[in-house]
Amino acid sequence: MNRARRVGAQIKHFRGLAGLSKSDLARRVGVSPTAVHNWEENGVMPRIEVMLELEKALEVRWTQLMTGNDNLETQFADVAPSPGQPEVSRGERLDQFRRQIAALFEVPPDRVEIIVRT
Repeated sequence: MNRARRVGAQIKHFRGLAGLSKSDLARRVGVSPTAVHNWEENGVMPRIEVMLELEKALEVRWTQLMTGNDNLETQFADVAPSPGQPEVSRGERLDQFRRQIAALFEVPPDRVEIIVRT
């Protein structure tokens, strides 16, 4: 099963747990019911900004929608240094995150832009 179909299955699963119809979920995230149907049944991947709205509507993390696993320590395990290992620089850590996000979305790392707003 490809990633988009897995994401669709996760959306459908969590929508069911939340007791929402496709129309209800569509209204909450600002898309059409057809878009929800396409995610769940046709292997269409939601845009990242929609994934963030899905997080709120379904009360799950986007990583859980992407993988079915809500353990961020597992998702980003190689980012944190092991006990006794030196800290990595912020730049190195960002590069590690960029590679892992790229792998989640099946895109090259140079297509991932990380913006930090303070």
